[in-house]
Amino acid sequence: MRVKSKVWIEAGGEVIAGDGKIHLLKLIETTGSIQNAAEEMGMSYRHAWGFLKKMEKRGKIKLVETQVGGREGGGAKLTAQGRDFLQRYAAFREGLDEFIEDKFQKAFS
Repeated sequence: MRVKSKVWIEAGGEVIAGDGKIHLLKLIETTGSIQNAAEEMGMSYRHAWGFLKKMEKRGKIKLVETQVGGREGGGAKLTAQGRDFLQRYAAFREGLDEFIEDKFQKAFS
C-alpha cells in the first residue's frame, strides 16, 4: 500500500492555490512569460490566465505583473507579494510529504 495526498489553500471554500498553481507561478517567474509557463504545463494561455485571476481574487493578493508586447517585448513577473507567497507556500510544504508518509507507515505497517 501507498499513501497519496493533495494539499491546497482555500479561502471561503474556494481554492486559492495548490501544487499545480504554485508550479505555474514558479514557471512564470523563471520564464518571464505566462504563455511560456502555460505551454510548459501543457495548458492554454487562457486557462493559465484564468487560474491567475482566480488566485488573485480569492487570495486578495496581486501575484503577477504583466507588460504588453511591442518593441521591448511583453512579459510577466511575480510581484513582491507573489514571490513572498511562493516562499511561504514552500515553507508550508517543506517536509509535509515525509510527515504524511511517516504517519501512514506508523498506522499501516
